[in-house]
Amino acid sequence: MALRIGQRRLAEKVPDVFVQFGLEQQFRFISHPGVMAVSKLLEMRHIARMRANFTQENIEGMKAFDPELARKAQIAFDHKLPINFQQLEIIEDSLPRLLEEKKQLEAARAAVAKLPVGTYDFPKVDISAARPVPGQKDLQGTQMELAELMDPGCQARLLTGPAKEIASKIASKQLAK
Repeated sequence: MALRIGQRRLAEKVPDVFVQFGLEQQFRFISHPGVMAVSKLLEMRHIARMRANFTQENIEGMKAFDPELARKAQIAFDHKLPINFQQLEIIEDSLPRLLEEKKQLEAARAAVAKLPVGTYDFPKVDISAARPVPGQKDLQGTQMELAELMDPGCQARLLTGPAKEIASKIASKQLAK
């Protein structure tokens, strides 16, 4: 009898993956490998950035506290742009780039959706307006963009050595635009 029960357990499917999610408040669960990969990517703050999709109700609620921020949120809502609050501060200056980024990302998503199953190579599409990206030479779309605009040279003051010179050059190019 015990042998029969043991054989039945061996025939059951083993869970795909045990996932640990969260850095400070960790919890574990069983998941599909694709879900695990996406959750890990979302957890990496430099890979995926949180962005808000505003509704008209959100904007109306903002008007009571900050009419200027609500006006900028309305711009994002009108153009259907998911945006983080750092980019929201400078949306008027970066709106053309954000619209181009949205168009390029939609084209990239469509190209990836057309790939046959089992093909994992990224298709040849233009994503030059997407920010932040690895190896970029400017501050657009990064966490330091707003800081440099509000306090020019703040990044260079934090760094030492050769990185300080590079940061100064990047900041001066950023401010020239």
